[in-house]
Amino acid sequence: MKFKLLSLCLALVLAACTTPVTQSEIAQANFPPQPNQTAIDKEVNTYLKSAISSPDMPTKECSPPRKAWARTLAFETPKFGWMVVCDINAKQRSGGDGSMKTYMFLFTTNGNFTYDVSTFGNINNNVQFLDLIKQ
Repeated sequence: MKFKLLSLCLALVLAACTTPVTQSEIAQANFPPQPNQTAIDKEVNTYLKSAISSPDMPTKECSPPRKAWARTLAFETPKFGWMVVCDINAKQRSGGDGSMKTYMFLFTTNGNFTYDVSTFGNINNNVQFLDLIKQ
């Protein structure tokens, strides 16, 4: 019981430790060249093959790439790059449509990263498009 209570308290403390992304960090960020559609399709399809049980026939809609920052946990250092948001509807083994899920793919100078939006408690602590940030 004490362990569960301690774990709950630790989780709440970590959730409260949101580190804001500063204008200085944004100004100093390095961005790779904007990914083309071929690179985006390759990254998304590679992820689908590894993460979805029947990746042969998913329906996907992806946004155009936009400059953004992202991080898995709210207190991590943000990664800067080009973000592509994809809504993916995988087919079930029976052939019917599955549930729609949203994934974010970040193309950075240090590689590509995938984020499952459903794992974020508050998406504003984990992802932000730079064109939405007020200067």
